[in-house]
Amino acid sequence: MNYSDKPLLEIGGRTIIESILDIANRQVGRLIINVNCSHELYNRFNVPIISDSRGDFAGPLAGILSTIYWVTTHVPAAKIIVCFPGDVPWFPGDVVERMLQAMQETGSEVVWLRTDGQVQPLFSVWSITLGPALEDALARGMYSPMQFIRSRRHATVDYHQLAPGFFNNINTPEDLESARGLAEQYAVLSKPAE
Repeated sequence: MNYSDKPLLEIGGRTIIESILDIANRQVGRLIINVNCSHELYNRFNVPIISDSRGDFAGPLAGILSTIYWVTTHVPAAKIIVCFPGDVPWFPGDVVERMLQAMQETGSEVVWLRTDGQVQPLFSVWSITLGPALEDALARGMYSPMQFIRSRRHATVDYHQLAPGFFNNINTPEDLESARGLAEQYAVLSKPAE
């Protein structure tokens, strides 16, 4: 994406992060944003902003660990965190409910999504107790979310036959244009009949 800050790209007149915050806010008690640069550009969303506690750009696991640290300090009664990726503007309104149900039924430490066979490890629920294990994994150079997840008690929630655009990552200019076309189509479909 030519080093663009993907969550701040616009689709259908709003940024990707606005879409994410809107859908996520209906599913969780509190939101924070984890980014490692351009904090001032995210201030307008009135959500706490944190950076990775590790300075080596260790990827998503470092963001999850930093979030666990932040939640442990600021929301000490919390038992879990929920992760939403910053480049997926549309997803169902029941992802957290379904992941929490799977976590309770299986006794898992982390639950993640699979959509029509595609792994989506950054749509996930994590036990706060995973902090030390994440710290150890990162210290050993393990940066892959799936590698870490598979090393723990985990469960998967599957989604099939998704609405167009749901769970689509915006990774290329073509992805962005496709999403913009879909947003225009949805806008036309949602207009009231005259």
